[in-house]
Amino acid sequence: MRKTIGVFLLSVLGCAAPLAQPASDWQAITLYPPAGIYQADFLPAMVAATESLWQVQDQQGKPVLKTIDSIASMNVIVAQDDEVRFRRIIELKELDRAGLQRMQTLVEQHPLVRRRLVTADGQATHIWLRPQTAVNQQDLQRLTRQLQQTLQQQLPVSCRMTDPQKGPLAGLYLSEWQFETTARPAGLQALRALDKAAQQLSVNTESDQVQLYSALSLLSYLGGILGTELLDKHGMPVSDMAVSQMYMLAESLRSRDLQALARPDFRQLQLVMLGHQQLPAVPELTGYQLSHTHHWQGTPEQYRILDCRPLTTVSAEN
Repeated sequence: MRKTIGVFLLSVLGCAAPLAQPASDWQAITLYPPAGIYQADFLPAMVAATESLWQVQDQQGKPVLKTIDSIASMNVIVAQDDEVRFRRIIELKELDRAGLQRMQTLVEQHPLVRRRLVTADGQATHIWLRPQTAVNQQDLQRLTRQLQQTLQQQLPVSCRMTDPQKGPLAGLYLSEWQFETTARPAGLQALRALDKAAQQLSVNTESDQVQLYSALSLLSYLGGILGTELLDKHGMPVSDMAVSQMYMLAESLRSRDLQALARPDFRQLQLVMLGHQQLPAVPELTGYQLSHTHHWQGTPEQYRILDCRPLTTVSAEN
């Protein structure tokens, strides 16, 4: 069986929406390692290749990317032995059989990771990128070439365009809604509003392709790994004091994810959904106004695919 590394580069072009920022500010790459994601010989190379993307520059010599979100770059809060720690998903010094199993378990259990960053079969991983500014068509072509060249410098691959309807993100959308209020909501009040909005989005979206998360998802996960009585049976913090305790822990562990999804004063909240086939209706958040929304869609018109194969395989085919 040939060992193939497929890299799918998605151009992110816009769909107009009220209060929307241009959808062209998102890019995504999907990497297929030779024998699946959880391989000790591939992960160090993937970390290096991902980190090298930070070096991509525009014509003025300024960095192009603002954020890189992937299993190679993401830090998360986990339970490790008898402690709660903040750690990278990929710990290069722990890539033995037990470490790879812990990594796979973390990917599948963590609410911010799962299908957003790794496919269900574990054969591919997604890298979500945000440029410093939204890109036009000319800039997009230049960025595509730069990302392709950078990956090829770090991995022994050769890339070429392939059919855009066969990529793993084809037909999917990624939506991000940001809500704000001028009031002073209590933590539980805000989280209950989030829970209600999430339930609205969950109607008729039962699918392994769908992933919905917010600060409540992360708090429920954090409360679960702490093994305390901070949560009720529904995964909701039992009190405003419990919410404050979990925020203090997240802050002490240097986690920025929780504050990105919900500021500690709860005047700003985010709700994110990776789903299938069509954009959902904008959820209503009681007591909040929609301030920003971002949408990315993996349609054939917007989905550029670079199929990157090992150089030895390419040479054998020529």
